[in-house]
Amino acid sequence: MTDTQELPKNVGRYRILNEVGRGATAFVYKAYDPQLDRFLAIKVLREELAQDEDYRQAFIKEARLAAQLTHPGIVTIYDVGIADNKPYIGMELLEGATLEQILKAQGKLNLRTVLAMSVQLARALDYAHRQGVVHRDIKPGNIVVLKDKKTVKLTDFGIAQLDDSLNSVGKGSDKVIGTPEYMAPEQVLGQPTDNRSDLYSFGVLIYRMLMGLPPFIGDDLGQLFKQIIKNKPPRIYVVEEKVKDDLQDFMRKLLQKQPNKRYQSAGQISNELRTIQGKLGEKKQQQNNEYVSLRFRWTATMAGVVFVAMCLGLAIVYYMQYQALSGITFDYGRSIARMIAYKSADSVLLDDLVGLNALVNETNKNDQVKSVAVMNKNNTVLASTQKDIIGTAFKPPNDRSHEHTLEDILIYQRELENKNILFDVEMPIKYDNKSLGYLYISFSADSMFTAAKSTLVTMLIVMMITLFVVFIITLVLARRTSRDYQRVTQALNKMALGRVDARLISDRNDEAGQLFAAFNRLANFLEGRFDTASKTKGRSIKQVSLKKISNQPDSQVAETVELDIVSELDKD
Repeated sequence: MTDTQELPKNVGRYRILNEVGRGATAFVYKAYDPQLDRFLAIKVLREELAQDEDYRQAFIKEARLAAQLTHPGIVTIYDVGIADNKPYIGMELLEGATLEQILKAQGKLNLRTVLAMSVQLARALDYAHRQGVVHRDIKPGNIVVLKDKKTVKLTDFGIAQLDDSLNSVGKGSDKVIGTPEYMAPEQVLGQPTDNRSDLYSFGVLIYRMLMGLPPFIGDDLGQLFKQIIKNKPPRIYVVEEKVKDDLQDFMRKLLQKQPNKRYQSAGQISNELRTIQGKLGEKKQQQNNEYVSLRFRWTATMAGVVFVAMCLGLAIVYYMQYQALSGITFDYGRSIARMIAYKSADSVLLDDLVGLNALVNETNKNDQVKSVAVMNKNNTVLASTQKDIIGTAFKPPNDRSHEHTLEDILIYQRELENKNILFDVEMPIKYDNKSLGYLYISFSADSMFTAAKSTLVTMLIVMMITLFVVFIITLVLARRTSRDYQRVTQALNKMALGRVDARLISDRNDEAGQLFAAFNRLANFLEGRFDTASKTKGRSIKQVSLKKISNQPDSQVAETVELDIVSELDKD
């Protein structure tokens, strides 16, 4: 089958709807099964490969092996067969995107997403390995993230084989199976592979998700294979302090060159990943440990500090003002009571009820005075603004509460049904230091509470304005600082990926400017070292090669140069 061939109408009983993908070995179509009334994916081997009988039989055999795998993390295979002399596989139609597509769009994923995906994949691999099936091509393109953005599925066991399949037929394979960047060292060397080779590829996959690139990359395949066999993978960088060391140790063990030094099963990897997840804590508890920008942290802190300080100040000022207004109100009530008591003493002594009532009625003209009652020593009301109680025994209000005492003057407070507050002053009426009776006067505290409320509202308005100003100023300053840190972080990430040409341009003369300048000096130093090392290495290779070439005939020059370069590379 060629890339330009028209879309087939049917493959076996399946009605082909459209093409969803193609690879080096097969085409993948979206199809409809009329018998079972469902949509599925049909993978059809390319025509040039289908004509190879050995390859065709291997394709069918491996597909049937993969069909034995039933796991929520592995794509389900429904049917395996041959139509029009071309082998095909009918499999579950997955709605979503490959991990390769996601990584190309986003670059890399956050740690929690990587852990969640990796746990699912490790369980799927553990199941497949326990069934005796090795995938041998673990890579982002063979992993589908479903539309729920939570479920991942491992696909394409097309090159998977039983561990003992080659031995059972008495022959080995002379070809390297897998995708170069994700291949284990033993795969590169063409040595026997097993489930631990999948685990190495799985480690490269995790590294790619965390860092955005595989640990070893190169345009030249030979150079790439040399890195995989000999070089240590670069360290990973994560911001979560709780698991930074654990994750580094995990990746170091997973990417060991020798299979016996790696984890020996995907189950062990799954347990290790869950342990790391546990150290991060549950999701609801983790939210406080997530990345929090300095803009938010500083702004919230400053606003919170100012808010608390102003609330405390507001409470103190309001309390002090209330005490001061209460004292003024009490003094006012006592002054009126003393004046009435003094003026009414003669009338009480002479039993002048007319003059006493005239005095009481005159006092009642004061807007703040609500009621006045004058009683003799027998508690009989002699005069009052309430005419119906004159001549009766005086009964003080029941809902009053004692508020203040000054010498022989008692002050009470009570609340009326309309929520107004009254102060009651009770004081004796004396003449020549002899008690003649007592006076009971009620006056309103509305003016005091109105003044207190006005002050409170004014202070609240001032507090809100102050908070808003502090919030805006802090946000602006924090945003600028956060942006500086982000620039440095991005530049360091570039340097970690080998971009020693990264620089930070700034004309600032503050601490941030000093930090930018220090980074640029470091980058200049590293770039100079790399350039020097490259030039020295090139001269060394050239000198060694020319020295050996000079003593050889022309026919051996090309071979000698190649051998000398390889020998020099092996020394690195």
